[in-house]
Formats: sequence, C-alpha cells, structure tokens
Amino acid sequence: MSHKIHKPTPIYLLDLKATNFSLPVKRIFDSQTTQDFQSSIALQRLRFFLQRYIELVANVEIPPHPDSYVSEILMVNSIIHLLNELSTIVQDTPPLKGPRRYGNLACRDWHSKIEVELPKLLEKAIPSPDLQPSIIELNYYIANSFGSSTRLDYGTGHELSFMAFIAALDMLGLFPDLTGKDLLIMFNAYYSLVRELILTYTLEPAGSHGVWGLDDHFHLAYILGSSQWLNNAPLTPKEITNSRLVKDYSTKNLYCQCIEFVLTVKSGPFAEHSPILYDISTSVSAWRKVQRGLIKMYMDEVLNKFPVVQHFWFGTGFYPWINFQTLRELPVYEHSPEDDDNNNNNNNNNNNLVQRSSSSTSTVTSRPLPHTSTAFPQSSGRMGSTKLPSMMGSMTSPSTRQIGGMTAATTTTKMARTTMPPPTTNFLTRPMHPSNTRTTRDGTSSIRSNVNTNTINKNLKNSQ
Repeated sequence: MSHKIHKPTPIYLLDLKATNFSLPVKRIFDSQTTQDFQSSIALQRLRFFLQRYIELVANVEIPPHPDSYVSEILMVNSIIHLLNELSTIVQDTPPLKGPRRYGNLACRDWHSKIEVELPKLLEKAIPSPDLQPSIIELNYYIANSFGSSTRLDYGTGHELSFMAFIAALDMLGLFPDLTGKDLLIMFNAYYSLVRELILTYTLEPAGSHGVWGLDDHFHLAYILGSSQWLNNAPLTPKEITNSRLVKDYSTKNLYCQCIEFVLTVKSGPFAEHSPILYDISTSVSAWRKVQRGLIKMYMDEVLNKFPVVQHFWFGTGFYPWINFQTLRELPVYEHSPEDDDNNNNNNNNNNNLVQRSSSSTSTVTSRPLPHTSTAFPQSSGRMGSTKLPSMMGSMTSPSTRQIGGMTAATTTTKMARTTMPPPTTNFLTRPMHPSNTRTTRDGTSSIRSNVNTNTINKNLKNSQ
C-alpha cells in the first residue's frame, strides 16, 4: 500500500488555497517580543529575500534612463507606475508655508490622500481574483514604507517595510524570472520618491543615532549599492568621499545615491557629520568586505532593535507571528498604556504587559511539535543560486486553521512568559557575545555592531 508523501512548502512560496490574509497587527512591544521576533517565520522570510535580492543585484548597475525603462515583467511596470502616481500626489500637495522646527504638516495631507489611492492602485495592479485577498496585507506594507504621518519622520523601519512589500509580491509569484535590473529599477523609483518626501516635507530621521548612526534614513540601500560593486567596481570605497565621482555614478549605484543625498542635506566636513561612513571608506578596502559588514550591522541595528521593528506588524499570510522551528504561534501579548510612561522615564517595561487573558498568564495558540530536530530544514528547491530553507509539512488534527500558507492544528493553552532562545546562526546572522551588547533606553540589552566600534569608542574617549 503506497502512501502519498507531502513535500514541505518552501519558505519563499505561498499556497494560496491554504492561506488566509488578514490586517496586520502589532506584536512587538518590548525587548522580549523583539527576541520572539528573531524566532519567527516572518523574520526568516525577510532574511531569505534580503539574501535573494543581494544576489540578484550583484555586479548589476541601475539601467540608464529609468523613467523610460520597460520590464518584461508586468508587475515591475505596475510598481513603477504606482510609485510615479504617489510622486504626482506630492506635487499636488505642496508644503505649508512658514518656518517649522519639525516636519511639515502637509505631509499628513499626503498620507491621507494615498490612504484612499493605494487600495485602488493595488487592485489595478493585481486584477486576479485569486490574489485580491492579499491586498489587505500588501496595502499595509506599502503604505507604511513612506514614513510616519504621526511623527512626520522616516527611517530604516519604513525602508524595511518596502522590502517586505516587494518580497510579498515575490511570494505570490508575481515576479517570474526577476532580474537584478528589474529589482534595482523598483528600488530606484522608491528611493527617489522617499528623497522627494524628505526634502519636500522636511521629514525627521526616525530613531536616528545622530552622527553615530550609519545614515539618518537608509541602510538597505547601502547594502544593495555595495553589492552592485562586488567585482570590477569603477570606484574604491576610499573614493566614495569624492563628491564629483559620487555624483557621476549616482545614476548607476544606490550607494552613491545615498552618499550624494547625505552631501545634499548636510554641510561641513564629511568625517564630522558622517563618521561611520567616513570610517568605512578609509578602513575597508574592498566592497565585498563593506557589504558583509553592512549586512551584520543591518541584522543588529535594524532587525534586532526594538525601536525599529516595533513598527513592523504581522498578518496571517506573508509574515505570520509563528515560530519557524516549532510552527507554534509565538506568545501574544497586549501593550499596557503604563508602558509608555515607563519608557519616557527610561524604565524597563519587560514586566508591564497586559495579557489577553484575565489571568496572570497569556492565552496563546500552539501547534504540536512536528519534528524532533531543532535545525531549520533545507529544501532542494532553488530560486536562482540561493539555497532555500523550507517550511515543515502540515499536521492533521480535529481543529485546523490557515496561517502563513500552512495548515496549523490549533489548541488553546496557557503558558507563562518565557525567554525565547536566540535564532540559529546562518548566512546572515552571527552569534551573540557579551562584549557585543549594550543597554538601550528602555534598560534592555541589544547587540552592538562590530562595524566601526573601535572608532566610536576612540571618539567617545576624545570627547570626554
């Protein structure tokens, strides 16, 4: 008697028949839930697509004349059209006159307008009835990628949201045979719009470290830009401080675009207003080393930082709040209003949570452990040259529901708040070490990047 073998679904694909989409909700409230995030399917997917896109743009330049670029992939052209439409709305929403210390309030009018237009543009770009249910999640990620209408700022969390949007379309299979040029043309249009928003509405940096941060607004763009020049680069990292050369190559390379924008919005010596970028240019000789350092920094300063990832929300389709090893739903907690006051006083808010349950423990949805190995399984499937991790197969039980493309057997259990183990180290991560930790404003520990640490410490001592 033969048994039918169910192959596991690769992490980069969605089974539309087995996926329910829902409006993303907040799940990250403090350092503990930030660590929960490190074990989530959502983060595994983000890491996978980050690696995929890094490989796609390797040694590829931004196509000339991007305004007239036409891709063979219909969705790429639709995204360019969508971003151009949003740029038109910027031109129709001029900034309010008069000096202001912070962002221009006209930006809120722009956000109000795109809230109306984005669903229409997405429905036009995704006409297939089978894919229409995904718009509820797609709309959130693209709308959240242009900064905050409340705080009037923009930062790396919003940049992450755009990558999540592109990756979500990728998971739907809307980018068949995606090329590096196609990817660069979409990110080039996105960054052009964001720079327009920053300059038009004087948006503040979101969660900036000041001069001790890589950049006030961007990080992913530097990773993609350094990846473009892994081999046979026309410039060395040291030459990136030459404003004339940077301007010449800004139409071809995202790294140069970022440096040119820094030189546009900041004045004074480059070494003073951007010491981290300056230190990279003077101490790192090869673009491959620059890329690796920036990736490590991104894992630490973006994907593992509560102030950044707290604004990344989770649906049940593209980025579910599920442990990638056990396939159990991660603990769900509700934020207490008192935490905001505690955060303002720089107090630790680890224990100030209101659980969904009226008892002292929280109600979570869990799934029976499907396998005994703690390692993330590997699939033989390939997309380009990337080795693809895969999702575990489905378990059957009397009660089931669909989360993230999987059929998850659900049981309601009570469990106390526990500390999740650190994620398994892979291509894009490195193990934690006590010497690489520091205390954040809420009193919690986070990983410090290895990039430029010595320079930072040296400058701090000099300043004292």
